[in-house]
Amino acid sequence: MELLFRIAVYVPVLFLIAVVVVAQQHTAAQPILKAAVTRTLRWLVWSVALLAVMTLLELLFIGW
Repeated sequence: MELLFRIAVYVPVLFLIAVVVVAQQHTAAQPILKAAVTRTLRWLVWSVALLAVMTLLELLFIGW
């Protein structure tokens, strides 16, 4: 349940950060939102990959 809450907070915050980053390059709302969604999905993939690597390293060095 705690993980679900963290994900429910993480994804919208990540989207809002992406809106701010993308808005520096665009002027209209539609391209900003489209690019922000794309960037959010890309960042989510990177987040999952980094979490997998950290978990693998934890299991490798600390063990079960």
